[in-house]
Amino acid sequence: MKLSSLLLAASLVLSAAPSSAAPLLLLDASSGDILAAQEATRSWHPASLTKLMTAHLALSAVRSGRLSLNSSIILSAKAAGQAPSKLGVSPGTSIRLEDALLVMMVKSANDVAVAIAEAVSGSETAFVTAMNAEASRLGMSGTRFVNASGLHHDRQVSNARDMAVLMLAILSYHEDHVELFRTSAVTVNGRILKNTNKLVEDYAGLEATKTGYVCASGFNVAVSVIRGGRRVVGVVLGAPSATTRTRIVREILDAGLTGTTSPIGNLRTVKADAPAPGTDLRRHKCGRQGPAIGTNAAIGGDVKAAGTPRLRR
Repeated sequence: MKLSSLLLAASLVLSAAPSSAAPLLLLDASSGDILAAQEATRSWHPASLTKLMTAHLALSAVRSGRLSLNSSIILSAKAAGQAPSKLGVSPGTSIRLEDALLVMMVKSANDVAVAIAEAVSGSETAFVTAMNAEASRLGMSGTRFVNASGLHHDRQVSNARDMAVLMLAILSYHEDHVELFRTSAVTVNGRILKNTNKLVEDYAGLEATKTGYVCASGFNVAVSVIRGGRRVVGVVLGAPSATTRTRIVREILDAGLTGTTSPIGNLRTVKADAPAPGTDLRRHKCGRQGPAIGTNAAIGGDVKAAGTPRLRR
């Protein structure tokens, strides 16, 4: 499916869902049909779905020959100082780009995301400029990036349609590396880092996925599944819990793959209520309106490692 076709189709979707409903989009990438949409262009904080763009630009640098998967990624003091979730290594630590991408996708490590950004563009500031330029090129008109990790910033926004466009771009440009987007665990210096996205454990045909969470966004996910030669892409934003997020996305994927959802479905069977109207859910999720906690911080503590991490899948 061409990205331009998705943009056109999504622009024609008029959802009758209440403004408190969680944004979501389900599309058949094989046919171009929008199977279901609910607030699909409503502005929302992407949280760690941001890392999909970070990975896309890093792999694009590999594709162009500017970097290789064996390139060394050095964690600067700025990178190492990022808020959790993080790998938690000392400044000066070196990681192969392929390993850095794995840790970023599995652990949702903010320190590694910034280190990748610095390796690709020289600084996170320059990388963010490249992120926004690429978003514009792809037609992600509702997206603005402020950082490479997805840590909360009031001006960092996207929407379900744009995240689906980004997922399609990743699948189109980086088909040879999609395993990076569905790895269940990596081992760093003997410690196993598990992907908390339950879809990677048992959802048949899973092709690529990423979750995200900050207080202000609630629980987000983007996913692509290919089964029987048919590819569907689903995005859910603002679910009230990780469990609810998984349930919602499973329901819409199942409906799309079995043909029980028709184009521009009305989602009457999908209970996708967000906990509160608006894109800022901090008071509801964390009991305050101050700075949101770090992306996916609820996963657990930092991984303490020194020197060059030794990784294996």
